[in-house]
Amino acid sequence: MIEVLRPGLQTTVQDAGRRARALGVAAGGAADPVALRLANALVGNPAGAAALEVTLVGPTLRFDQNALISVCGAPFVATLDGAPFGLWRAAAVRAGQTLALGSTPRGLRAVLAVRGGLRAQTVFGSASTDLRGGFGGHGGRALVAGDRLTWEPAPPLSPPGAFISPALHTPPGPHHVLRVSALPEATPELLRALTTPVFTVSSQADRMGLRVTEAVAAPHDPARVSLPNVPGMVQVPPDGRPIVLGPDAGTHGGYPTPLAVIRADLPRLGQLRPGDTLQFRAVDLSLAHAALREQERALRSVEAALGWRHAHA
Repeated sequence: MIEVLRPGLQTTVQDAGRRARALGVAAGGAADPVALRLANALVGNPAGAAALEVTLVGPTLRFDQNALISVCGAPFVATLDGAPFGLWRAAAVRAGQTLALGSTPRGLRAVLAVRGGLRAQTVFGSASTDLRGGFGGHGGRALVAGDRLTWEPAPPLSPPGAFISPALHTPPGPHHVLRVSALPEATPELLRALTTPVFTVSSQADRMGLRVTEAVAAPHDPARVSLPNVPGMVQVPPDGRPIVLGPDAGTHGGYPTPLAVIRADLPRLGQLRPGDTLQFRAVDLSLAHAALREQERALRSVEAALGWRHAHA
């Protein structure tokens, strides 16, 4: 069992997300899905097992039983009983020890995985916390002091003694280039206005979406039909300040959506923090598909290598 001594700024249970958007339910899931997969691979879990997502300032947790854990994501300062605790590796924690995750100088989020995967409320096939809907995860909310978490039983496993290559880490910024695909609403003028400047992430940023501080000339079409949304879409509201939709975005919206961040770059959305800068770079579908294939090939290679080490430990 894990006792939450200090909850951190916003610590929630997340997994790989839901596939119920046809019912109007947000996808949810870890904002940095690459960090989730790698954290789970390090402790021998399935890729989408439920874990903790920590944001900007992490929690302090006391373990009441032995566990194998890993933390992947932004470079949080972490200690185990006051001694430095390394990220991007698996480590054994003994009963009675306390893990403290402080803040991070860059990036925004990290994932803490526990061997076996956290037990959590599953809704629509996912244990992800939907903060606005108030369901999933741990009571549909962020952790508070005094919460107790448990995890599924799993055969004991020794830490593999391997580190994840920095080449696989989601870049934590502070400057981000997001590759985007142009959608039918991207007129040449709007595409040029969105892909030329450097934007700054405003304080209006959460798991639902993030707004930038700079504005472009907003399109106005009273006859426009509202279209479905997916995470990564770039909306242009009437004030002209683009919004990049995150994993908790609603399924429909009335704003024009001229761009969509390619899937290979979606993990970067989880590391964008207020004050970071970003640029949109338009790419064609063939490059978007190639980038996703390359990312998947690298992740699956690591997952297979760690799986082999776990099986032969």
